[in-house]
Amino acid sequence: MKIDHNSTTSATNGGDTTICRTIEVAVFDRGDLSPPPVVASPPVVGDELNLIPPLNFAMVDNGIFRSGFPDSANFSFLQTLGLRSIICLCPEPYSEATMEFLKDGGIRLYKFGIEGYKVFKLDQSSF
Repeated sequence: MKIDHNSTTSATNGGDTTICRTIEVAVFDRGDLSPPPVVASPPVVGDELNLIPPLNFAMVDNGIFRSGFPDSANFSFLQTLGLRSIICLCPEPYSEATMEFLKDGGIRLYKFGIEGYKVFKLDQSSF
């Protein structure tokens, strides 16, 4: 984009100055562009097939993730993230297998056991 020209005019109400800009937008013909080269990836073997994220896993921001409690089925997936720390807000303890995984991977665990405060209402008309 480029600004083609500026024009300044005085408004009749109080002498305020307004600026009007005309913007020229470049249009590219993408038909002349070739697709990116195909890069051969190595064959997938063994544990690479079992990249299972933990329940409710999602990226919050670049390098920051959230999920439910991980278990041993999620360890291969978690290794690919390069985690350095985990913040746990639940009062329930991690399993011994998960604690061993964190220790072996050099992942620090910060635990803040916050009790849940959800109020569940039952619709008694359905009983």
